[in-house]
Amino acid sequence: MVHTVRSVPVGTATGTADDLRARTARLRLFCFHHAGGSPWSFAGWGRRLGLDVEVVPVTLPPRSASATPGAVSTMDALVREVTRQLTPSLAEPYAFYGHSMGALVAHGVAQRQVAQGRRAPDRLVVGAHRAPHLPPALHLNVGLSDRAVLELLLGLGGAGRLLRENPRRMRAVTSRLREDLRVSATYRHPAGHRPLPSPIHVLFGTHDPLVSAEDAAAWRAHTSARFTLRALPGGHFFQQDDKELFFTELSRVLGTAGTPDSTSVHLDETGLEPFAGLGDPNRQ
Repeated sequence: MVHTVRSVPVGTATGTADDLRARTARLRLFCFHHAGGSPWSFAGWGRRLGLDVEVVPVTLPPRSASATPGAVSTMDALVREVTRQLTPSLAEPYAFYGHSMGALVAHGVAQRQVAQGRRAPDRLVVGAHRAPHLPPALHLNVGLSDRAVLELLLGLGGAGRLLRENPRRMRAVTSRLREDLRVSATYRHPAGHRPLPSPIHVLFGTHDPLVSAEDAAAWRAHTSARFTLRALPGGHFFQQDDKELFFTELSRVLGTAGTPDSTSVHLDETGLEPFAGLGDPNRQ
């Protein structure tokens, strides 16, 4: 099921503003959430990005290793089902943003669109995920206990602290995260995948323990078009660490804003800039 921006809270945005955005937007931005997340992760993005962009959070099919009706248990099945659902909505100009696991899903859907001779995304923006041909982070384990999952969320800068005080919500989130990690672990990069004809813009956090600058730069091999790499201060959920900076940068790569904020760290588009020169921004 595809959710429009009306399906999630958008702060002070009103239904009238949403209707106007849907009519006037130059670009539809389909957003794919991180492991353990939901379309609610993108609440308020429409207001932040303005009337030129219609934000479309994507609801993924259920992920489960059990025989749950409609559930998928592998990354290939997940990408195949999401592609089937989204294809009717991808005839007009559109872009993808995928965060963490969502980056892998977004890239897979884009690959299927191209392989089937359909319109490719105008832009693929990925955040907080190493290039798909690289092996996964070694310390992630699909058999994590609830406590280990909670500690993982805390370590990555997610919403773990809030979950400590809400056991019911904690169980739901940890269960969803565990299933998503299990699905992600099934991913195998297909041999012979051609680079996408779409520009790829990669964002990563300077303090992300799961994605190094080199891991992020390796996305360059997956496009035959323009490639940009941006380091933003923060961890795995850098978009929460400095929202103004993140949305300034996202607007820039979507082509809906002018000059990016001067405090972001910019790496050369050739991918040859020595990453050891990056400083460690102060955490807030």
